[in-house]
Amino acid sequence: MTIAFKAKYIDCTDAIDGEILQVTFDSAADSQDWKHRRDPCVLIGQNFEFPGAPTIEWHDGNDYDGGAEVLKVSLTRTNLVIDTDKDIDFSLTLFISGREFSQLLDSLTRIFANSDILNIS
Repeated sequence: MTIAFKAKYIDCTDAIDGEILQVTFDSAADSQDWKHRRDPCVLIGQNFEFPGAPTIEWHDGNDYDGGAEVLKVSLTRTNLVIDTDKDIDFSLTLFISGREFSQLLDSLTRIFANSDILNIS
């Protein structure tokens, strides 16, 4: 199954001096709580304080899930495609400025720095 949506809100955040990175792709304003959410979103994160692969969580508009292994991330200026090891993949249309794209690229490059998962074209 592929979850596809227009990522109208993209947030790249870090905590603890960059030890924790998270990128959120949301189709609706971030004021929605997860319990009552009806719009899809995807979160990719990496905690560099502990060993391990980046994490991915999502809400498909009906239910929350996570725990898949990210196999491949393909990024262009207007699209992001994420392939996972579960029966779920993501196809996001991006609406961001050049400066926001640079920040997104920097965050994803840092999150997937120790792998060849990230493909940029």
